[in-house]
Amino acid sequence: EEPFGYRLTSVLLHAFNAAVLFAFVTIALQGRATPVAAAACPPVCGSSPPVVLIAAFGALIFALHPLVVEAVAEPSNREDLLVLLPMLLGLLALVAPVRSPWVLNGFLVLGSFFAVLAKESGIAVPFVFAVAAWLSGSFRRCLPGLIGGLVASAGFLLASYLWRPAGSGIFVRSPAGLAPDLWSQLAVQSRIRALQLSQIVWPWQLSAHYPPQVLAEFTVPVALAMIVAAIVAVSLLVRVNRLAWLGVAIFVFGLLPASNFVPQYHPIADRFLYVPLAGVGLLAAAGLMSLLAASSKISVRLALVAACVVVLFVEYAANIRRQIIWQQPASLWTDVLRRFPRSSQAYIGMANVHDRAGDHRAALAAANQAVLHASGQWAEPYALRAVALWQLGNRQEAVENFRHAQSLSRVYATEDAMVSALFFSAEQLEVLAEL
Repeated sequence: EEPFGYRLTSVLLHAFNAAVLFAFVTIALQGRATPVAAAACPPVCGSSPPVVLIAAFGALIFALHPLVVEAVAEPSNREDLLVLLPMLLGLLALVAPVRSPWVLNGFLVLGSFFAVLAKESGIAVPFVFAVAAWLSGSFRRCLPGLIGGLVASAGFLLASYLWRPAGSGIFVRSPAGLAPDLWSQLAVQSRIRALQLSQIVWPWQLSAHYPPQVLAEFTVPVALAMIVAAIVAVSLLVRVNRLAWLGVAIFVFGLLPASNFVPQYHPIADRFLYVPLAGVGLLAAAGLMSLLAASSKISVRLALVAACVVVLFVEYAANIRRQIIWQQPASLWTDVLRRFPRSSQAYIGMANVHDRAGDHRAALAAANQAVLHASGQWAEPYALRAVALWQLGNRQEAVENFRHAQSLSRVYATEDAMVSALFFSAEQLEVLAEL
């Protein structure tokens, strides 16, 4: 009913994540006496590199990127923010002057455990901690915390799978895999990775929903070429700046759980890149540090700073555009239909928007389009069509559509299940109860 508080909490969490990322880079690069800083900052950095500038650039690349908007604007995606927070706090503990190994290892265990409490993808956090500990030269000192964190997070994840209900209370069908065999799945996944790389570099064609046709322009050869080019570019960076290694670790380990080896209902989503984008922020900071170290000329450094400002300005402009689109459901689903005119998911969203606004004829038209493009496989179009028909007085046809929705999803089996789905308004629930 009133999403402001939820959205404000997510914005504050995101801002805190960015602040912790900034603090981590600043501390890691300022204190050359600490192992992480010595490993991260090459000798050519000199005695006083512009650390605050470098850290701010990396943190802002992460904080302002348009791909973070979905995770921040949609309260139900807050789990991605809560995976990154304990990861960054654990990394901060690694570079902070923590004398007691018990305190440091405690941070690592708790960080790993709380990350996986938020979302299954939090299983990546112990591996990120391991890379950071190796880079800092404190791997042996952190070994109890690394092992404890991995055991705690893996144990919780295993228990959640062993004791989860045999059947979903919402979904009748399990999510399908990307392809029937491993090689075909790898081919599709490579095309998804190419799409994501292009979105990171040029984030102006984002969407709240990505149908399969979004991959049409990314053939397997093009996708592999893009991935190889990215690997080569990053390899050149990690040779001169070891901080980039940590950025690569966060990006890779953060993205692996969303690689569709375990089938997902949504194979592609902007929110899957929220945690990896923190790694992109570190890579950006490492790249700027290496470029500043390569020249001592004031003119060259000022040109680099000006280029950074331009990049951040373009990124923020795209971010504001995504925020405007995410402000209202109508603008969100209209944007999806602009890119993908046959998106059944978008028509479901528009049917819901029109029905809640009281425009039942427009809701019926959108629901009809959703039924058409979903090929009769989803329950929601039939349920929304039933609600619209009931409101328009077509009671018999409404009942037939509702029964079809019941045959496709357990959500419509009982009133309690429909309430628990958190999909319908109070007025829609009244109509469904009558049906």
